[in-house]
Amino acid sequence: MAAVVEMKNLPFAIVCSPSCVCAIVLNVFFIFCLCKPVVGASLHQPMRFLLTAVLGNSTVQQLLAAISVVLSFFSPPEWLPVVNVAINLQAYCSSFSINAWISIFYYMKIVPQHCKVFVWVKKNINGIVFAGFLFDQTLLLSALSMGAASYLMPPTAEDLNVTMFRGGPVVNGTLYKLSTRLVLVYLICPSCTLLISWGRTFFYLRRHIRRMERNTGSCFHPQQKNHMRVTIMGIVQTALFLPTSLYAMTMVLLFTHHETLDNDKHITITITSMLNLANISCLGFSQSVFRLRIIALLKRLINGFGSVDQN
Repeated sequence: MAAVVEMKNLPFAIVCSPSCVCAIVLNVFFIFCLCKPVVGASLHQPMRFLLTAVLGNSTVQQLLAAISVVLSFFSPPEWLPVVNVAINLQAYCSSFSINAWISIFYYMKIVPQHCKVFVWVKKNINGIVFAGFLFDQTLLLSALSMGAASYLMPPTAEDLNVTMFRGGPVVNGTLYKLSTRLVLVYLICPSCTLLISWGRTFFYLRRHIRRMERNTGSCFHPQQKNHMRVTIMGIVQTALFLPTSLYAMTMVLLFTHHETLDNDKHITITITSMLNLANISCLGFSQSVFRLRIIALLKRLINGFGSVDQN
């Protein structure tokens, strides 16, 4: 008998709930930072749009994870968990794409471009980011809609034969295969983009800083400090995304024919929730609009405690 790899309802609630709560609190705070930035924290398009998309996407994902925790203790209609997991995966996969667009933006902003194509992209980066984001979100929504429909639509006779032969869950084979291929492409492209763009940005900054140190004896200017901080946090995010993207690809490829592998998606939802919290935390360090607000808040708290002690 095949070993069942799954997470029970109570451990799922214990492990997943804290990351959901922490991420939602951070999202609310960061949304406030975007609406009311501190003095000296300027934010222009398309970064304002991308950060808004990151926070909105993260909030939706964590709320759906919390709903999944609640649903695990009840017996909802069959379609409800399927739709909930599909939207959760939509938000999870979207985070890859949004962070990939952020990496492209900073690569174009920091690294000098000499190729005519890249020069054109740099000049039209706002329109390219908006159009590209709309296209890839439409692609992902179509893929996951087909994936959800494959579980809800009646399978054909051919699908039933294949399913019984392999011992997996009954799904509509044609829709699922198409959905699987689209999701795989969607996961591979942003992962490669993150790795290449942040990697090239880091190596350019390192060479530039060493050259400045040799010529002027000065190691960092404030702008280079900000660029290096953003780049290092981008590399950390990439390091988090790569193993989870491999996990997601494995789940997409194996789940159809291995119903004992995280059948209720509790493990997947927990991993994606914790990754999302880590991703949002990295943004808090890298983006000045968030970091300066946190510093101002900490200074106010320290001054407040100092006043209490003096009294």
